[in-house]
Amino acid sequence: MNDPPVVSVVVAVYLSEATLDGFLDALARQTFRDFETILVDSGPTEACERIVARRDEPLVYVRSTGRLFPQAARNAGVERSRGRLLVFTDPDVYAAPDWLGRLVAAHDETGNVVVGALACHGSKWLDRGVHLCKFSKWLPGGKRRPVDMSPTANMLLPRALFEETGRFHGDMLMGDATLSRDLLEAGRTLLFEPRAVVDHHHLETVRSFVRERWFRGIRYGKLRGSWMRGRKPLLLGLMLGSLFPLRVVSNVAHCAWHAVRAGELGTFLSTLPVVVLGFSASILGEAKGYAEALLGASRGSDSS
Repeated sequence: MNDPPVVSVVVAVYLSEATLDGFLDALARQTFRDFETILVDSGPTEACERIVARRDEPLVYVRSTGRLFPQAARNAGVERSRGRLLVFTDPDVYAAPDWLGRLVAAHDETGNVVVGALACHGSKWLDRGVHLCKFSKWLPGGKRRPVDMSPTANMLLPRALFEETGRFHGDMLMGDATLSRDLLEAGRTLLFEPRAVVDHHHLETVRSFVRERWFRGIRYGKLRGSWMRGRKPLLLGLMLGSLFPLRVVSNVAHCAWHAVRAGELGTFLSTLPVVVLGFSASILGEAKGYAEALLGASRGSDSS
């Protein structure tokens, strides 16, 4: 067997045929070459498998017989990988040619977990607003800096550290938040490298965007509630606070600051209705998640 590569790029694939070719084209153009690509496909069709079969570059393709949520698929991909460094990304992003090189260099220079930047692919009004609402904290721009969470669309960490922190676990749709929390609690720094850029290709409609933000808010509220067992007053305060517009205003203000730092103030102002709509849906979803967590805690207390 050949020597293992330095980097394993691990990707969860599910009904990704609209963007997969572009994603793989961008990987093929990377200036850093010592990497392998692991694709774990749990989709109900063979469309992505046919795309992979047409490609010339070597790819490790894993076909799951059952549906895997993204973080479970990534765990399965790690099982098949050989690299010392793990890079997690998504099949709906297009990496700049120097992307992997910049992630690796930032890690080699600092020893930290490295979080890359997320730019928006294209210039459609809805896409730009969706992107700001979801990813303004990780827009390209500014200096290297610590962040409190890493999306799994652009993240590098050593394999040994991933194993040490217990891999992805818990809610498999909120695995990025859980892994980030585990890393921070272990004393690790999540270092944002604004020059390691991937462009995110958004495919949402207004309806699907609001629905995704609402359900992600519920999941985050329930997850955060599970972290606060025994702290009902704080959880109640979070629930009540999420029912008032102050949190929406605060989140929009933070989004504006991130946009200014990235030179995207004009985009922020022009897409403000989308940004407000997205934050409103996610924060109301959080309130529902906190309420469900409180109800579960109360039932647990009553049965004990």
